[in-house]
Amino acid sequence: MVNYSLAHMSTKPGVENAPKKYYAKAQANGEITMDEIAEDISYATSLTDGDVLNALRALIQQINKNLAAGKIVRLENFGTFQIQLCSEGAETEKKFTSANITGASIQFRPGRPIKAATRAGDGGLTFHRVAKKGEAALPDGPDGNGGSGSGGGGLDENPLG
Repeated sequence: MVNYSLAHMSTKPGVENAPKKYYAKAQANGEITMDEIAEDISYATSLTDGDVLNALRALIQQINKNLAAGKIVRLENFGTFQIQLCSEGAETEKKFTSANITGASIQFRPGRPIKAATRAGDGGLTFHRVAKKGEAALPDGPDGNGGSGSGGGGLDENPLG
């Protein structure tokens, strides 16, 4: 289940008098470390958690090395990593130099099985509204979840389908 709270934000960021609407903001429900993942994988395979950790660390090194070499890193069903650049524009091609490049980021495009994790419904995501950080807990609604359940849909509504 994915917890969310609501944020009142501009419909046009940067425009001072633009109307505001409420938008969902995902609220993390903890985190998991690579050690914990390795332990879970070791229980599901014949590998030790040390073997899994070594393989994951080697994979990370290979991803870094190949991205730095300008390659697209395609990990079958997991997904694809690729470098993206940010730059300042130049008036002409001749005036553009590598100094115009202001930064780089890594784009990740998930493979189908990973992308499937964001689908709602059978085996997919469900949503539960929670209070924003620092606010009082929402009262239990008619469905037993936080919030009033009024104002345009149930608390565990599924916006993806």
